[in-house]
Order: sequence, then C-alpha cells, then structure tokens
Amino acid sequence: MSSLPPNRSAQSRLRVETIDTFAEFLAVESAWKALEDRDPEMTFFLSWDWLGQAFRNNTYRWSVLAVYAPDKGDEIVGLLPLKYGVHWSTTRKEFQTEIEAGGRLIFSEYTGFLCDPENEAAVMSALANALRNMPWSKLSLRYVAQKQRATLFCEAFERFGYPVTWKNYRINKGKTDNLICPHVPLPDDFETYLQSSVSANTRQRYRRFQRKFFTNGDYHFTHSDESRFEKDIAILMGFWKQKWVPEKGRSKSNTVAANFEKVLKAALETEALFLPILWRGDTPLAALGHVMDPKNGAMHFIIAGRDNAAEEAFIGAALHFHSIECAILLGCQYYDFGHGDEEYKFSYGAEKTKVEYFSIRRPDAGSEMVFDSISTGAALKRVEGFIRAGETDQAERACRQLSQIFK
Repeated sequence: MSSLPPNRSAQSRLRVETIDTFAEFLAVESAWKALEDRDPEMTFFLSWDWLGQAFRNNTYRWSVLAVYAPDKGDEIVGLLPLKYGVHWSTTRKEFQTEIEAGGRLIFSEYTGFLCDPENEAAVMSALANALRNMPWSKLSLRYVAQKQRATLFCEAFERFGYPVTWKNYRINKGKTDNLICPHVPLPDDFETYLQSSVSANTRQRYRRFQRKFFTNGDYHFTHSDESRFEKDIAILMGFWKQKWVPEKGRSKSNTVAANFEKVLKAALETEALFLPILWRGDTPLAALGHVMDPKNGAMHFIIAGRDNAAEEAFIGAALHFHSIECAILLGCQYYDFGHGDEEYKFSYGAEKTKVEYFSIRRPDAGSEMVFDSISTGAALKRVEGFIRAGETDQAERACRQLSQIFK
C-alpha cells in the first residue's frame, strides 16, 4: 500500500544542509541529541556519541544531511548519515561515487534516519530531493531499522523516475536471512523470563547446569572494562579466529576480526560495551561482545567466540542466559540477537523483527553527476594502483575525469 505524498508546503519550509567536517559535526551536538530525544525510532547506532566514533578518523569518507525547519527556530528535524565509496566502472571507464549508510564506517548493526515524527513525510522527501542534486551513481542503505521512513524516502525517488530495488540479503549459502533480527522481549525479572519465554526443557537444562557447574564456583563470569579491554578483546577475537580461519582463510578472517574490534572499541569509548567472559577456574572458555543502548533499553549481541577444544556443552547457553539476565538487571526492554534468523536464537524466546535493504540508481548517469569531489583522495589512490599495475589507459582516463572537477 502506497503511503500518502508529503505535504508540499511543509516540505518547502525545510532546508537541507551538508555536514562534512568533524568541526561541523561537533557544532550540532546539542541539536542532534535533542532530535534523538524526540525520535521514538532512534537507535544508539544513530546517536551523536556513536557516530562520532565513525567520523572522527575517517575524513572525506562521510557526510550528514541535516534538515532544518526555519519555522521552528531553525530546529534540526531530520538527519541522514552517509558513507562514501569510490567505484571504478569498467564499462564507462570512470570513477563513480557510491553511497552507503554512514554508520557502516564502523559496521553499525542498524542504520537509517533520525527524524522528528511530526515531520516524517516532508523530511524524507526533502532528503531525497537534496540527494537528487548531489553526484553519485548508486545509493544503498542496508539494515535500515525504520520501514515507514524507508518507504517514504524511496517513494520520493520513484516519483522522479529513480529505480528502487528492495533487496534480500541471505548468508550461509542462502540458509540465513540476514535481514531478520530476532529480539527477546524482557520482563522485569529473570525468573519471569524463564517461566514465560523459554520451553520447559530449556528451562530445566539451564537450571541443571547452573546447579552442577556454577554454584560451587568452578565456573564464573567476568565483565570487561577499560582496564582489561585489550586482554579481553584478545581472548574473544582469538576464539573467533579459531573457528573461522579454517573456513575463511587467515587474511579475510583478520579483516573481519578487525571490523568487529572497531565496533567493540567504539562501544568501549561510548561506555556502551558489555563483554562477558566465561571461565573455568583461570581458563577462559568463551566470550560474547555486545553494544548497550541505554536510551532505548536494549542489549545488542555482536559477536561470539569460544575455545574449540572446550568440551562443555553448556557454554553458549550459559553466556546468552547470563547476558539476558544482566540485560534485565540493567533495565533493558529487549535483548537483540543481531542479524540472522539462525534457529538457536528462537530457543531463548526471540521474536522476528525485520530491517530493510534498498538500492537506488541514478537514471541520468552522466559523468558530471556520478562522482563527488569528496572522494578525490580515494580516487587518486586508485590511480596509483592503476599505474603500479601498468594500466596506463585506465590511469589516463581517471586523471582526465578528475581534472574536470577543478576546472
């Protein structure tokens, strides 16, 4: 069902400006945080604190489109963080700018829009109009947590003839739908959770291993903090690599592990890290990495790692039950199992929630409208690569394209 078109007069009263320096980002802190407080669909991954970790050391790789309402004292009523990438088109022999969600610079679990709920349709249309006047070839937003806003945004593009593709995203040879994010609703206490959210068999197994292994102190948990983070992250990522290096290879595994470390380091810097480790005496057995969202009452599971040689069958369950219990004690409203509808997640009482993934292509893809000068530095690095590889024709064409920017 199509949504209603935006109110034209409301849209015309809005102004869109681009924030693309860290100084400008710092300057909107109070206005950004005020919008977080007004937005019922805000997530921690769209917060000023979190995105500051993404933007600080990634100059010329991001911008934020900020929507201002002059009739509300120039209040910010919408924000869209963007990440820039450079694609070399082998068919057109040119650089093209491809845009993703800004939070993906540090592999944020969720992306999307911050928006004043009273201005949703007008803000989405204003953002789409601003983007139509910016140079890029493809805009793809994955893991958007707000379906209605995504729909309004895409419809604004479609009205001007921009093709929109709503995409699927499956992994593990198609077995896992990575756009399904199972959430466990949490009651006020852990006993109620056990009684109401898991099966009798699961509940009995949990109580048995608690009595057998944890009451005598043979097994225990620790929780990471700034003083022990480096040691703890090394334990977690060491276990993770044990599992994945044989399957993914060392180089790819190291790259993915570094990405996970970025997420957890950002969580530490924003006081949002929850990283429990399960120990047998002085021996670590497994660990989980989470990002906390205190404003929305959520604990987001990010990564797990366990010692492949450990024989205890209860390790995974012990860590997730412990994390859920801690989430309840911390006042969380739900425990988020992250991307993917793997079956084990639903044994903890998880319910399916879905995020969106869409891609928009520019229909009028002339060279002057497909490359943004913000990506010049990244493009020049690609030119260096062409030269080193002896691809002089590619290098010449690239330099010719870049020279047009500064005419």
